[in-house]
Amino acid sequence: MQKTWFYRLLLSYFPIFFVVTSVLILLTFLLLSETSRKETISANQTYVRHIVQLIDHTLGEIDSMLIKDIETDEHIKQFFNDGSTNPHYNIYEISRKLNQMSTFNGLIDSVYLYRYMDQKVMTTNMYVPLEQFGDQAFLGDRENAQAFYELSPKRSYLEFQGEERFSSSVVSIVRKYPLLQGGQGLVVVNISLASLAKMLEELNQSSISFVEIHDREGNLILALDHASDLPGTVISKMDSSHTGWTYTGGLHDVKLFQFASILSYIWVGAGILIVIIGSIWMAVVTKRNYKPLESIISRINRLTEQKKGDLAKGDADEFGFIEQAIDNLIEQSNIYQRLHEEDSLFRRRHFFVELMEGNRPIGEAEWQVELERFGLPYAYESLGVAVFEIDKYGDVTTQYSYRDFCLLKFVLSSVIKEVSEGKGISVWAEWTEQHRITALYQCKNSTEEIGEVAVQVEQVRAWVEQNLDFTVCVGVGSSAAELLDVPTSYESALNALSYKPSLGLNRVIIYSELEEPSGERVRHLQTLRSFALAFRTGESDWEPSFEELFQQLRSDRYTREEHVQLLNSMVQHIYQEIADFPSEVQAAWSDNAVPELHRVRDTFDVAEEAQARFHVILSEFHQFIVAFRSSRSHYTLMQEVKLYIEKEYANADLSLNLLCEVFGLNGKYLSRLFKEAFGEKLVDFMVRVRIEESKRLLEATTLSLQQIANAVGYIHDISFIRAFKKVMGTTPGDYRKNHGQSPS
Repeated sequence: MQKTWFYRLLLSYFPIFFVVTSVLILLTFLLLSETSRKETISANQTYVRHIVQLIDHTLGEIDSMLIKDIETDEHIKQFFNDGSTNPHYNIYEISRKLNQMSTFNGLIDSVYLYRYMDQKVMTTNMYVPLEQFGDQAFLGDRENAQAFYELSPKRSYLEFQGEERFSSSVVSIVRKYPLLQGGQGLVVVNISLASLAKMLEELNQSSISFVEIHDREGNLILALDHASDLPGTVISKMDSSHTGWTYTGGLHDVKLFQFASILSYIWVGAGILIVIIGSIWMAVVTKRNYKPLESIISRINRLTEQKKGDLAKGDADEFGFIEQAIDNLIEQSNIYQRLHEEDSLFRRRHFFVELMEGNRPIGEAEWQVELERFGLPYAYESLGVAVFEIDKYGDVTTQYSYRDFCLLKFVLSSVIKEVSEGKGISVWAEWTEQHRITALYQCKNSTEEIGEVAVQVEQVRAWVEQNLDFTVCVGVGSSAAELLDVPTSYESALNALSYKPSLGLNRVIIYSELEEPSGERVRHLQTLRSFALAFRTGESDWEPSFEELFQQLRSDRYTREEHVQLLNSMVQHIYQEIADFPSEVQAAWSDNAVPELHRVRDTFDVAEEAQARFHVILSEFHQFIVAFRSSRSHYTLMQEVKLYIEKEYANADLSLNLLCEVFGLNGKYLSRLFKEAFGEKLVDFMVRVRIEESKRLLEATTLSLQQIANAVGYIHDISFIRAFKKVMGTTPGDYRKNHGQSPS
């Protein structure tokens, strides 16, 4: 931007200032000439001393920073102690540290590390062997030097070989690593002489003074001279004990004026007259130059009134008013820019989700336009979708803060993209859920199939396992020849990922390699009923039934949805079995056990985890039931009733009336106590005991139905058949055909 207004004001007032001050200088020159000369010498010495102190302080500060980082920074220690090839992440951290060191002070041109063991050089831009480094000759001369610290003479620094036009003039601070020992490498900080000259030029813009800096050998390092073509006189000369440099300062021999007489009344009168004329001149010029400023303020006022703005004038001057208007304009511009960036990110993710879910058809033309807008490649021969899911997401989120977890998610998305670089495949990855990132692989060669995508996905999985504190499970969908097939590929990737509970964590699941699961799902229902019944009655064999159920699950491959359905069925069966328990038991189940079971159902990753956590919760609730039963005064008596039924089930006279006579209790009271103790009606328990024994006889013997009926307490086989069918859902004869032996 051209500073037209600045130069206009400068050229307007400078002649006035020059004329007025020249007259005043002429009138007082003789009185002040000697004082000025002494003050000039003192000022020059002060200026040179200030330059010496400034340079010494700056170089000392840089050297202190260097010493601190050499002694304390773990990344620098790791670089010099590890001669093997560093992982990309460590190289990135070391490069970032060098960048931080380079930005520590504006005089630093560059910082690099040189390791003796493998002759490798690490800069902010590259990690190369010594023979490929542009500053090779300088390092070769310092490797065998005895000094642990060196400030080099003025030299030319070149980072990339063959790029001499990019060389820079520097002096270098060289420290051996480790401090006071050396032997492992060098740390080199290059100080830009151009930046040093610029810093010193900002201290004094005078065209009559000059400063020259020479090194220990007398070679010129830097010269600050605005009028090098004029002769000069050396006034000050100082040596720096810190750098060993010599600083020479002086002034150019310039005749400022000549005069004919001194202390003349004519000059005094002329000076007064010129001051008056200059004052009038300045007033006229100021008024003329103020008109554009006045016009700007007027236009801002009109615009503010039209838009009903709220610029507050108050006591602010014109420039304050203009500054406020400009600040408001910049603030609005920043808001619009930020909204535009946020809208772009939202639009990009929304378009990606639409493509994955197939909410609407997306044509090739729209695909090309949108990806060009997002700055992404759009060409492809085939497409493939992979969904990366963070294992044990709940544990990971509690382990890290929100900011650190966002950084880890960024690292994961970056790794997905970096793995595919240079391999003929482009990747577009977006976080579609908090724990899932979906990647669309665009294969640019027709020969590349989904197998190449699986190879890259496996590389990402292995990298995450080795470098991060969590793992990922990846579902790879089917190949898509065109955009309309992408939703199918995405759905198949999610389908493959749904087998994670059965197949395990930290693995790649390819949809095309999955086989149809074997086994009958219905066969688990009988085991589930047996488990629920055993759990309700308080029998000790509920745990084997529980283990048997999950063992059956492991023999078949279940999706996560099917696991969830089975866990829901387990909770529902237990609820049905304890529905007749007292309200205290039901409240403990509903308020304590069920929420914990549902939490496991919603957060488990693999079937083994669900089994272990379910077992802990159910064991605690089972212990509660046992303790509750034991606390009831009638529990011991009901145990005797139960044992009596299990012993006398074959007695045809066994009934509620007989039990009342034996135990001396009222029938209704006995039934209620039994139900409170075991959650089952007494009559139903009696029937169940008889049917269980009849099942054993049907399976293990060839007795007739009448004989079996008499053996379990039924006088007539019709009554036995009716009771058996009610409990088992089939007749005794059909049951024997399927499970037992035919009568002889």
